Amino acid sequence: MPTPAVRLRLIDIVAIAAALYASSVLFPFAIDKLTGTGSSIEGFAQIGAGLGVDPTFFRYFVGVQELLVALGLAASLVAFLAWLPAAQRLARFGVQLAAPGLVATMIGALATEYLVRPGQQDWLVAIALRLIAVGVPLTVWSVVRFGWRPRI
Repeated sequence: MPTPAVRLRLIDIVAIAAALYASSVLFPFAIDKLTGTGSSIEGFAQIGAGLGVDPTFFRYFVGVQELLVALGLAASLVAFLAWLPAAQRLARFGVQLAAPGLVATMIGALATEYLVRPGQQDWLVAIALRLIAVGVPLTVWSVVRFGWRPRI
């Protein structure tokens, strides 16, 4: 039977792997939105018309938000480097904001797919559900592991 310290370390490793997975899935979507490649321009034209907002502004807004979430999740790699205390605090702060940000972003994506966009794309719904399934436990882990209030 592993000791509590070993169990905690294993949980941390699984959480970091989950954060890196979510980051690697979200990052390309953010880059597509920010560079205007892929089907992002067409998709945001539909979304902009449905919401009554400028599609280019909204595409950039969502792209920046997704990029910040992806970078915050990737920061989990640095969250345990005790020999870099300033970077460690900043990384923990990033994870504490990015994990619930991932859940909120994916809930918004699901709402957009079902309520705004004409005819949802099942593959986007599947990715959003998968990321919510990763983001909820990551949020719990970040609160339990690093505290309730993010601190820099």
